[in-house]
Amino acid sequence: MNPGETPTTESNVLHLRDYMRVLSERRAVVFACLALVVAFTALFTFLAPPEYRATTTLQIERQGPDILSFKDIMGMDPQGYMDFYQTQYKILQSRTVLRLAVERLDLTNRPEYASRKGSPLGRLIDWTRERLGGSPDAETLDPMLGAIRFMEGGLTIEPVRNSKLVKVSFADRDRVLAADAANAVAEAFQQFNTDARFTTTSQAREFLTKQVARMQSEIAAQERTLQQYATNKEILALSDGAQDISEKALGDLNTRYVEARGRLAIAKARYDAVAKGSPDSIPEVLTSPVIGELKKQYADIAREHDQMAERFKPDWPPLQQLQEELDGAAERLMTETDSLAEQVRSVARADYNRTRSEVSNLEAQVNGQKLEVQRVGRDAIEYSSLKAEIETKRKILNDILSRQSETETSSALKDTRATNLRIVDAAEVPRRPSKPNKPLNLLLSIIFGLGLGAGAALLFDYLDNTVKHEMDIQRHGQVATLGSVPLYQPLRVVPGGEGVSEVPATSQYDADVACHSDSRSSFAEAFKSLRTSFLLASPERPPRHIVVTSCEPLDGKSTVSTNLAIALTQLGRRVVMVDADLRRPRLQKVFGLPNDSGLSSFLSGNATAEEILQETAIPKLSVITSGPIPPNPSELLASPAMEALMRALEALAPFDHVFYDSPPLLHMADAVLLANRMDATIVVVREGRTIHQSLASGIKRLKQSRARILGAVLNAVVEKGGAYYYYRYRYEQHGEGSVAEGGKRRSGILPGRRRRSKSA
Repeated sequence: MNPGETPTTESNVLHLRDYMRVLSERRAVVFACLALVVAFTALFTFLAPPEYRATTTLQIERQGPDILSFKDIMGMDPQGYMDFYQTQYKILQSRTVLRLAVERLDLTNRPEYASRKGSPLGRLIDWTRERLGGSPDAETLDPMLGAIRFMEGGLTIEPVRNSKLVKVSFADRDRVLAADAANAVAEAFQQFNTDARFTTTSQAREFLTKQVARMQSEIAAQERTLQQYATNKEILALSDGAQDISEKALGDLNTRYVEARGRLAIAKARYDAVAKGSPDSIPEVLTSPVIGELKKQYADIAREHDQMAERFKPDWPPLQQLQEELDGAAERLMTETDSLAEQVRSVARADYNRTRSEVSNLEAQVNGQKLEVQRVGRDAIEYSSLKAEIETKRKILNDILSRQSETETSSALKDTRATNLRIVDAAEVPRRPSKPNKPLNLLLSIIFGLGLGAGAALLFDYLDNTVKHEMDIQRHGQVATLGSVPLYQPLRVVPGGEGVSEVPATSQYDADVACHSDSRSSFAEAFKSLRTSFLLASPERPPRHIVVTSCEPLDGKSTVSTNLAIALTQLGRRVVMVDADLRRPRLQKVFGLPNDSGLSSFLSGNATAEEILQETAIPKLSVITSGPIPPNPSELLASPAMEALMRALEALAPFDHVFYDSPPLLHMADAVLLANRMDATIVVVREGRTIHQSLASGIKRLKQSRARILGAVLNAVVEKGGAYYYYRYRYEQHGEGSVAEGGKRRSGILPGRRRRSKSA
């Protein structure tokens, strides 16, 4: 892993231990919330008046006792199980039931209630309303309304799961009143249920009585109408078979009519046959004996004539006489045939006319009978309709009379108090108060206080966007952390004392040289650990030219760079400190050196490296101060003279490390210009001051300039329980000398008072 890269470990992921660390760091917030919640809870718990709760257990059945076999007026819907019980619970809390309970208790006249005063806020509102001339409160005008509201406030309805039981509880400061109120509500609910049931029954009975009278009157009127209709239609004896007689007569006539039509067709065919045919083709002529005799005579005469004609001439007198007889016979045959045919035609015509008249007569009768059948049908339908309506109303009347009788019987049950409600357990006077539950309240206050404190601590930690630990650097800066430096706290030896006394620093620059002046302090030990990380950060060799910068001013970059340089000199390394902050230089004040000539003098060509290099009181540590503040610091730092200085220092003496104390990253480009040329860059981050965005922006600028970021240093770490360890030293007098005893102590449990240094 290269320096400056974020380690791909679990440090970038929030774990439960991160939340525990936040709670540990902000335990003051947690304890403050816990103390406040417990204090307020205890105050209200021990000052609150005791409250007693009495409970009455009711059994609510969906149907009342089946004393009678018929169904009552107020029946239950078998489908609405849940709706029924929810309705009963609401009725229990209704103003009507509570008014009945108040009347049973005579609550407005009971001393336990009448002697009470309202709440201070309520009395203040009433007093203000009276002074302003407003209308009086409704409770003042109607004391019953105030009593009902009092009952509403103390009443609790609690159904017992998987049962038909419900607990009616009442809470009040007076134990006797609480028990009486709970029982009064249950009894009032019973009374309301009974009254509602039998009031409905009574109303139904009155309604049914009116309906019976109305139905009887309507039936009588319709019977008169039926009788009048039968009289008008002359159907005094209309029965179920009357319509059948008319239809039978119509059938008989229709049969005769069909038969007559058949005979008419035969007669017509007969008449047409004899009228249009020749007389010889008429069957009566063919079968007539007279015609047959005449035909025989004619045949005999004709045969005799033919025989004689064969022997004699036509003019022979006997033959002529025979011819005359033959002609006479033919004439008689023709005459007789025509006469007989005419007779047959006359008979056929007469039969045809008679049959046709019969058919016409029957057709008229059939049509008339059809009209009669239709009339009878219409009258029968109307008659039957009137009769059916009367029968229907008679049936309804019978049902109403039966229901009226049942309702009257049901009303008689009112005195038995039969209902679907039953008091299983009446409320008894409670012995112990139900509120306040002091142990439970205190336990809940502790739980709530801890939860509130934890939430507040996590919220404050979330709102605090400053860097608080090394994981923030890795998470937001995406760089490795070289080490942490605690907040500077100088230690002084107190002769003859039992331990180490912490006294304020004598100079505002003591923190900058603490590794030299107080090398056995935890502050110096932190820089020794940082020195180790610095030396091991590079795989080949430690970097020579190092820029030490920060994201914002007052992050302690000068303190970190100076003490790290001192810590390196303690290993025998030669180190040069270069004050590259040409805007607000500081190293000349830390080491007490003149600043007439320095870095700006060399960069501007007014001095050489030997002239600006100054030795300090610390062995192996040299310093190049800033020199006079130039008007163009960025141009000087970006000039080739800066690289000339680096070469000059390498040629001047065998220095192991050169530290450049540069300006902050976010306010000017000086640090970026220096970091681009140096071997490594160290970014100083101050705990509780450097914000996440500033850290991310500063690291981003360094990476864009292709600077080699060695890592970051977390500065001014405040001692927190379990977060950091450091060495504390205690001196004991043993003769003339002193022996330093070191012990590893956890931060947050050290004796003495901590004081933040201005320069740290």
